[in-house]
Amino acid sequence: MRPVQLEAYIDGFPSRGGFCERMAIRNRPAFMAIKAHSPNKPALIFVSSRRQTRLTAQDLINYCGMEENPKRFLHMDEAVLEEKLHGVRDQSLRQALSFGIGLHHAGLTETDRKLVEELFVTNQIQVLVATSTLAWGVNFPAHLVVVKATEYFDAKTHAYKDMDLTDVLQMMGIAPNLFRH
Repeated sequence: MRPVQLEAYIDGFPSRGGFCERMAIRNRPAFMAIKAHSPNKPALIFVSSRRQTRLTAQDLINYCGMEENPKRFLHMDEAVLEEKLHGVRDQSLRQALSFGIGLHHAGLTETDRKLVEELFVTNQIQVLVATSTLAWGVNFPAHLVVVKATEYFDAKTHAYKDMDLTDVLQMMGIAPNLFRH
């Protein structure tokens, strides 16, 4: 049961090129979706790998750099940010957080992951780029959820496979679940 209505938008993209090229094509539409549908509220972007969390965050930072306010997703004082960044071990995460964008995947240290979770839940950072496993873990308050792709690399078969529908629905269902702003 859903306590609030969910709106779903589906965009199709050309399937030319390799997986990483297809994912890169989707970064600008993801950025534009945040600006259009969740300009000041938490947004969660699901990607299929740790590497894609870094690449997506980097592209989002680049798009922010073209904006009048490049730190539009950062909602805390710079001094507070510097203090919080002091203990961050992952360099990609450190850079992303300085723009109000978090990364969440199993490769982060527990302290880095906990910091990202705290900053996102308290709306000090507005955007979280995460692997799909987050959908089955902790619930995060997100106004907008972007699922960048519904496929993943299966190491057993060495091929890309479609995600189960239940996984996609679980990711989508996070959207307005907890957000009450």
